[in-house]
Amino acid sequence: MRFLNWVFGLASLLLLAIAPPVLAETKALLVGTNYSKATDEKLRLANPIADIRMIGAAMRRTTIDEVTLVEEPDADTWRSAVTDFADSLSGDDIAVLYVAAHGFQVDGINYFLSADGGALIALDPLIQQMTERAKGAVVIVDACRNNPIAAVGEDEEFSVVEIADATRAIQPISLFDLANAGRGLSQIGNLRGLSAVVFFSTEPGNVAEDGATPGKGSPFAKVFAREIKRRQSLDEAFRRTAVQVNQDTDGRQSPWRQGDLPFNVFIAGMRSLPIP
Repeated sequence: MRFLNWVFGLASLLLLAIAPPVLAETKALLVGTNYSKATDEKLRLANPIADIRMIGAAMRRTTIDEVTLVEEPDADTWRSAVTDFADSLSGDDIAVLYVAAHGFQVDGINYFLSADGGALIALDPLIQQMTERAKGAVVIVDACRNNPIAAVGEDEEFSVVEIADATRAIQPISLFDLANAGRGLSQIGNLRGLSAVVFFSTEPGNVAEDGATPGKGSPFAKVFAREIKRRQSLDEAFRRTAVQVNQDTDGRQSPWRQGDLPFNVFIAGMRSLPIP
């Protein structure tokens, strides 16, 4: 009997040894909002949907394994999209999040505005959730548009979408808070120790351009879509995008990054080396 147990144990070990390994994947979630159905027309933007479609098409020509687009999400859609995306990640995956929408900073915390204009999604818990589920998180934010909430009527309170497993509580935000929000977005306050990099379409405190022609993409998206298809590291793509966007906007917009990954990422593959 002991011999049979030993044989079965050895067979199990051999099966584990020859089983195919679970391959790490790169997965991307792209969220874009034109606010086409928002009651307040001041919220309308011309290009976020075009931006994520452009970026999505470019990503599908790279080594990214899964590309998911979410257009015009309300609070519930935001919550389910983020939860489903996080649930799809394994410990060795790389998670990529691209957001084109209205963004605000209130007391140093960055928020995205839902498509109906009635809820806010905090950026920090999104990053936290991705870094807990994946090997690394890459977040690209083209959401530093002008603040469309200028006139304040009654002090209406915005709901803040709760992200599953997030441990950092976010306080409710009022309409007065948003109307007096800081210009552009702010630095992320808690990236220390996280395997995450965030690439903003412009520097903290500045606003990003939406693009002069509806449906043709923002200055940032057009350049970034071109760069991620090149065989180069993600760091190179960020650097080349920043330089080109700054030139294209005559210095009005300077893409900026925060954080880092402890490994190199090659979205479109490594550059071919010349044969000696």
